[in-house]
Amino acid sequence: MTTREEADVLILGAGFAGALMALIVRRLGLRADLVEKGRHPRFAIGESSTPIANLVLEQLARTYDLPRLVPLTEYGRWQAAYPHLACGLKRGFTFIRHEAGRPFAPRPDHANELLVAASPRDEVGDTHWFREHFDHFLVDEAKAAGVPYYDRAEVVALEHGDGDGWRLRARRPGGELHVAAAFLIDATGPSGLLPRALGIDTSPATLRTNSWSVYSHFAEVELWQDVLLEQGGTIDDHPYRCDHAALHHVLDDGWVWVLRFNNGLTSAGVLYDGERRPPDGADPEAEWAALLRRYPSVGRQFARARAVRPFTRTGRVQRQARRVAGDDWAMLAHAAYFLDALFSSGNAHSLLTIERLARIFARHWGKASMSAELAAYEAALRREVDFLDRLVHGCYRAFGRFDLLAAFTMYYFAGAIHSEERRQKGLAGERDEFLFSHHPPFRAAFVRAYERLLEAPPAAEYERQVAHDIAAYNTAGLCDPRKHNMYPYA
Repeated sequence: MTTREEADVLILGAGFAGALMALIVRRLGLRADLVEKGRHPRFAIGESSTPIANLVLEQLARTYDLPRLVPLTEYGRWQAAYPHLACGLKRGFTFIRHEAGRPFAPRPDHANELLVAASPRDEVGDTHWFREHFDHFLVDEAKAAGVPYYDRAEVVALEHGDGDGWRLRARRPGGELHVAAAFLIDATGPSGLLPRALGIDTSPATLRTNSWSVYSHFAEVELWQDVLLEQGGTIDDHPYRCDHAALHHVLDDGWVWVLRFNNGLTSAGVLYDGERRPPDGADPEAEWAALLRRYPSVGRQFARARAVRPFTRTGRVQRQARRVAGDDWAMLAHAAYFLDALFSSGNAHSLLTIERLARIFARHWGKASMSAELAAYEAALRREVDFLDRLVHGCYRAFGRFDLLAAFTMYYFAGAIHSEERRQKGLAGERDEFLFSHHPPFRAAFVRAYERLLEAPPAAEYERQVAHDIAAYNTAGLCDPRKHNMYPYA
């Protein structure tokens, strides 16, 4: 049997971003068809939210009358409304510097730790999204709102007519699906379906960051706090419980993420620097075991842990589409590019691109002005990727110098916090870009600092430079040496 559909907007990919985009398009009075190659519930990584992600999600929910999404923007509200949806409490960012072959050695001045709080208490904290539950919830919301949803759809043809929109043909159990649409949104992530249809290069040739990964989900992962105390460390001046965070174990040649959920599972994996440690094709489980042996305190945290799904090993994870929008199509952030998970930027950036496209549809659908707005959408996204690429690449270059790394991260935290405050106060402009990166003085200072970082400058001199650069935006007391890398919520 063949199913034939006509839509205003065809959305490929039903992760959280595609499902949310479909909900909003529906609220705008347009017909959105949502097509997915797999089926929910399904495993996915990319779980960590941030304050700016939650602010954008809440604003989207209130602007487009999606009240059931509002509780997902704070940990306490989430637990009260949807205790059956697993998530993790995220109070901030935790960085721990390790040395190969040596147990972690705590220092009284926390010179090998960095904790930056993102919220004042657990109830209003951010979250890690257990994507298996989170994505499925949003797909169910889209279906309940009347969005036609087709899963298990293997696309066999995607055609772009000259001024005649899009034609999709897909195989599904029991028959074929044919969709004709005026506009197409790619929310598929790395599948590259739209780039292949349009002949768009997605190679990472112009990106500075180069990393690859091994990861899984685990049960019975110990608390890092317990390992720290065993080693003689102190938590008295930690601004939050260090495991209630995006926990980063910083290595000589990469970093390990540890994100805990409240269902007993933990997302964890390593991202290696592809320049210092090129992938060698080793078995991913053996690769993970070797990492735990090489860094004994990380190994101690995972001493009883067991993977609950097969390990995944990637090649280089970076990609970037040379074009991300046209007159009748656009990519959401995760389809347009991927860099690295280092600052949990992916979900926030996806939400920002949803917000921008929704505004374009609301104001310019069917008008000649839409083309110029989509061109501006593409230009902003490309500028943001360039900023993020320098940010992540700089951190990778500084992994061996934690003093420089801690200083350089302050550009991220200053930009993120200032963006959050602007949005909370109603000061954020529609042309604001991610992490305040559109602001010429801030961006110029950041680029100079990135280039200086690559020269491995003296730490004290570099720390003074960073403090000077962010002073006009620093409302959180960052770069204060008296805080010894422990930054409570301000």
